[in-house]
Amino acid sequence: MIRLKTLLGAAIFSAMAFTGANACSISAWSATDSVGVVAADSGEAPAFSRYSGRCSLRVVGAATPKYVQDNTPTNATAFKARFYLNGGSTLADTGASGFVFLARDGAGANLIRVALTGGSLQTTVTGSAAAIPAIPITAGYYSVEIEWAQGAAAPFSIKVQGAGSATAVTQTTTTNNAAGVLKDVRLGLSAASTGTVFFDEYDSRRTNAPGRLCRGDANGNGFIQGNDRVVISNEIAGTALAAGQPDANENGAVQGNDRVVISNLILANTLCN
Repeated sequence: MIRLKTLLGAAIFSAMAFTGANACSISAWSATDSVGVVAADSGEAPAFSRYSGRCSLRVVGAATPKYVQDNTPTNATAFKARFYLNGGSTLADTGASGFVFLARDGAGANLIRVALTGGSLQTTVTGSAAAIPAIPITAGYYSVEIEWAQGAAAPFSIKVQGAGSATAVTQTTTTNNAAGVLKDVRLGLSAASTGTVFFDEYDSRRTNAPGRLCRGDANGNGFIQGNDRVVISNEIAGTALAAGQPDANENGAVQGNDRVVISNLILANTLCN
């Protein structure tokens, strides 16, 4: 397994008051190739909606592109990625030709494009044997998992799950890209996009798929237990930010109902969801 990058990995996960030092950063991304995104676009909860840890990336739509770029998939012939996306209470819109996720080859040609338009994620893949059906989303956080490979009749999939659902929607196809190599990835909003999108927990690899994080695991120990309710209560009270995934209902905020969701998961003997 080669783990290529985790979004905002410089965040400090130790318990500290909301007034503590801001540890959020975009330094893991290419400073020369990212466009329209500055350090101030990363920040802590509660001002920034986040899924895990303390930090997230906020991208506000404009007439010009805004994105961060990952240059670590050097000549990748296999690629598996996961990121979390919150399109805002009024869903952002990139238009059908825009992107929230874009993967390109060495010549700068698009290999994978995921647009957020009309309340759906619409995926386009170079060499696809058939059009990929759109995946409707609503407000709140969704995990987006992508698997791509070079080759004739190579499999491709996008899996989307969120808004508190235990069920994922997966769309698959095959692609004819025997010579394709993936060289960079962009997260953000393309030109003439509207609305605000939050991104969190981007992870890309060449072999093992990253998979979803444990929803409701507020203390970040890998499973759901009673102490997660305590951690959420501390965040709501303004004592300390949760280190794990406290937004159990995935609505983009940490509130009292997240404790209810965790209680229900514990009663159902759900260790991770």
